[in-house]
Amino acid sequence: MNKQHVSLILGTLLSVTPVSITFGNDDNISSWADAVTETEDRGTSVLIIPMNGQTLTDIRAEVYADIQEDIKALNPDLIIIEIDCNEGKDIFYQQMGWIDRQEIGEFSGMAENLPAVAKVFRLHLKDIEQIAFVKDSMGTITPLTLSWEKIYMTPTARLIGTTKLAERYLNISDENVRGKMRSAWINMGSILGEYGKRDPDLTLAFVDPERLLSGTWNGKHVDWFNHTQGDFPINPYLIFRSGFSATLAEELGISEATVYSLDDVLLLNDIREYHIVGEEITKELNYYVIKWRSNLDKANELWGDYQQQSNWATGNERMRWLVKNKNTIKSLIGICKKYPAVAFRMRFDPKLKRLNDILEDIERELRKPSGPTRGGGGGPSMGGGGGKMSR
Repeated sequence: MNKQHVSLILGTLLSVTPVSITFGNDDNISSWADAVTETEDRGTSVLIIPMNGQTLTDIRAEVYADIQEDIKALNPDLIIIEIDCNEGKDIFYQQMGWIDRQEIGEFSGMAENLPAVAKVFRLHLKDIEQIAFVKDSMGTITPLTLSWEKIYMTPTARLIGTTKLAERYLNISDENVRGKMRSAWINMGSILGEYGKRDPDLTLAFVDPERLLSGTWNGKHVDWFNHTQGDFPINPYLIFRSGFSATLAEELGISEATVYSLDDVLLLNDIREYHIVGEEITKELNYYVIKWRSNLDKANELWGDYQQQSNWATGNERMRWLVKNKNTIKSLIGICKKYPAVAFRMRFDPKLKRLNDILEDIERELRKPSGPTRGGGGGPSMGGGGGKMSR
């Protein structure tokens, strides 16, 4: 079957329904993976960087920036970025009542987070070879995934776009303002895609549901267009709902190959002997997720203490509980500064203005020559932003 015939079939299928397409040449790379050997100190040095979970809490730019110099000092031959972000699983867990979803693929007021993550690896660490090993890339993580030029996907992995950026401008009635906001927000897709040398028509289609997308084969390469006149038009349902399967992403040149394991990735890059380095860095990144979530529990407890103590801060007990609240809010601010993910999850503003205002009000009252006034709570109104949040 020649490329022209494949184009016609593929175009028809992609424009009608989400499918997984398997071509006849199905080499099982895993049958050769035993040709790769892990050693203690010989061969290619490989550093594993996990990017798992949610994009504004588990995956934070400052966390990767903190280890940037450690990675430079380690100077591995290869960095493997393991990406496993599945919003569908989070949505299912919420529907089952297993979690209280507070963030699933959000950008919120922190649209700079993912570009900052990309900057660490694709700019500051650009002299070290990097490969993205994708176990799932669903939603807001996908523009970041495409910032790597070489990505490999497991058989069950998917590339799914996000409408979260579009939600920032869709309800703006003024067309001129809406157009400017649209250009500003979706620009993230092309910025991240440039790092991976991706066609902007492809990367923008993953963040802007109003864009059209079609492709035309140019030899073994696919040229992408912002229209439906190419060899195969892409149905938006495929981009934002069912996703590009590993097989389809490979056939269209978005991914390098479909793999089952790290050894498969290494073999396809002509690496037969390797050793893992920087295990303490990998452990630190995994431990960060545990730490911020445990600190979220502490922060929820502190916020609850503040509310309760505010009710108790009356009459002769007011001074005692105001002092207690001062220390409580200070501790809460300390946690939120150390773990911005906690502040985000609790819906405090990134600069913690609300918490600092509460602290200033308490300190102002404690400084009064006559002492704290009687009655009332231990700070400003409790309304708006902040509250008990699940992890």
